[in-house]
Amino acid sequence: MKIITLVILVIGTILSACAGAPVDTVEQEPLGTPISQPDTACSIPTQWSIQFNRSGGFAGVNESLTLDSGGSLRVQSERPAVNVRNTISGDQVNAIGELLVRACPFEMKPNDAGCADCFLYKLDVQMDGQTYVMLATDVTLTEELHPLISELSTLIQDTK
Repeated sequence: MKIITLVILVIGTILSACAGAPVDTVEQEPLGTPISQPDTACSIPTQWSIQFNRSGGFAGVNESLTLDSGGSLRVQSERPAVNVRNTISGDQVNAIGELLVRACPFEMKPNDAGCADCFLYKLDVQMDGQTYVMLATDVTLTEELHPLISELSTLIQDTK
């Protein structure tokens, strides 16, 4: 009985010593808020590149796309396992460029809590030397950004 009491006291002492320890917290940007905020509206880019990731949803997908103004495309996916390099047509490149201008400066709606099974989108766009990085969910996509996200998602699906 004394051994059990002693063990409980030792464990209790160890746990109580840890209870007051400060915890480092990383403050994250809320979803739906641009991480980088441009000062002006965007013009038609001559050079651009996109890093796009779509994750989450009911099936827990994790897909990514890399695309540039030269038409170079790379799609990766975990399920099914995909790692494809391809080139898209000049018409598709022009269409994506127009969607970039329409979506820029990539403003988001305020975060809307409660989005079970939504996709999380991460978009990293470089246009003529300016970098834009943003996170959004299905709920926080703006009307201007939705067509770009939709087209990038379609490119992923068509490549798989």
